[in-house]
Order: sequence, then structure tokens, then C-alpha cells
Amino acid sequence: MQVNFVVKDEHQGKSLTAFLRENGVSLALIKRIKFLPDGILVDGVKQNSDYKVKTGEQVVINAADTAENAQKSTVIPQDIPMDIVYMDDCCMVVDKPYYMPVHPSFNHPTDTLANAFVGYWKNKGQEKIFRAINRLDKNTSGLVLIALDAYSAEKLKGNVDKTYTAVVQGRVEKMQGIIELPIARQTESIITRCVREDGQYAKTEYTVIKQNEQFSLLDIKLHTGRTHQIRVHFSHLGHSLAGDDLYGGSTEYITRHALHCRKLQFVSPYDNKKVTVNSNLPKDMADIVIKI
Repeated sequence: MQVNFVVKDEHQGKSLTAFLRENGVSLALIKRIKFLPDGILVDGVKQNSDYKVKTGEQVVINAADTAENAQKSTVIPQDIPMDIVYMDDCCMVVDKPYYMPVHPSFNHPTDTLANAFVGYWKNKGQEKIFRAINRLDKNTSGLVLIALDAYSAEKLKGNVDKTYTAVVQGRVEKMQGIIELPIARQTESIITRCVREDGQYAKTEYTVIKQNEQFSLLDIKLHTGRTHQIRVHFSHLGHSLAGDDLYGGSTEYITRHALHCRKLQFVSPYDNKKVTVNSNLPKDMADIVIKI
């Protein structure tokens, strides 16, 4: 992806590096592309990073992944179908099924969203690095935003509004609420988390959509992104997610925690337009909602 900038009066005389940094280009990306023939151009001419820019000049950077950098990735390409619900020149949104990890791990190096992504682009004759902007647990379904280049990843990071749908056990007392409780790793476990005073600040906002004595259907917005945040907060309040046996939930009606990322909102670095992407509930959660 090529990104274009125009030098304004306030940037007159600044180094090319300083100009790009002030326009949101990371130092790591500058270092990676500055030696490429078309990595950084000023009015169509390659310039050194210490070049002093002038008002009105057009600066173009080439943020696309090179084959050399892509090949450094250890992700194994696989021909796995992906449900692509949005794509432009800088990013794509995939509706991830539950039971699929986002990233490979030592014990699970294949059959992940990353493997599917790399395989998808390899089939198109391109090599790309997998850059997931939001991360979902293996058993959480829903929307994952993936940047298609390093510049877009920097622009999108921390600038995505995420809305989740969850089914929790029991009737939630307040129809709307904000949970601000610190979350820490449980000392005896490398997986589970708990609410504890010495934990990291965590904020979860929720609205009850409908409920009965058995279940409550919630819309949830995360203001922080702690591991297992939604699951830990609601378990602490006595309303474990349906199916979440790790945090006290019953698996009678669903065999994974009932959590789905249903909406993403962000500004596309490609054209600065606000993008909203939605996803329907998967069948296992929809079957529970019918009971409410």
C-alpha cells in the first residue's frame, strides 16, 4: 500500500524522518523501507531520511510487505476458507468461527486464522504478514480486524470500537452498568484470571437486551482489553457466561463460552471513512437466545 502526504508550512525544514513520525509512521517502518528503491519518495524522487522537506512537496511511502519480510514469518500457509465480511486496500475483517485460534502456538501451529490468512494471500500470489488488530479467544466467535500493512496496523491499533454479545447465567440486576474491577493472573494458574486489588485496571460496559430467570442477553463494550476480561468480570458478579466451565458456567446448553464479537467500528487508513461491520450470532448462541 502506498500512503501519500503533503508537506504543510509547519513541517517546512524538518527532516523526512521527523515529518513521517509526526504523520503517524512508526520508526520501525521507516527503518524497514528507507533502503527500498520506492520505499520513501519526495515528489517522485528517492530521498535520504535526513532530507529536509519543503512546503508543498508530496511524500509517498510504500508500506506494503516485502517478500523478504513475509518469508521471515513462521506462519504456515493453509488453504482454509475464511468468511471475509469487509476488505479495502489497508485492512480486512473476517468473521471467525468458534474453536479456531487466532494465532498459532507451539502446541497448535496450524488450523488458525493466521494460517488461513497467509494461505489466502499466497493463493493470490502475494506474501503478507498476519497483523490482527483485535484478538479473540479460541472459543470466542466473531469479527477480527486484520491490517494488510505495517502503516495501517499502527493507525488502527487502539482505535477500534468493539461490541460483544454475551449470554450470562441468571438475571442481571441492573439493566445497564459499568464494571471497573482490576484483573490479575491467578497465582496457581497460567491460564485463568481473577479480580484482585493488585491487578490491572479493567473497565467493561454492558446493557441488558433481554433476560429471564435463567439467562441474560447482553451487549458489551470493552474500554480495556485484559485477558478473559468479560468472562472474569461477569463470573465475579455471579453471572458466569453460559458454557464457560473455566469460570463456573454450565455447559448444559452450549459447550463453549457464549461470547461473540458482533460489531467493529473504525476509521479506514485507506480513505479516512468510518467503517462499521456487523456479524450475526452463530447458531449455538442463537439457540440459547430463543429460550430467553
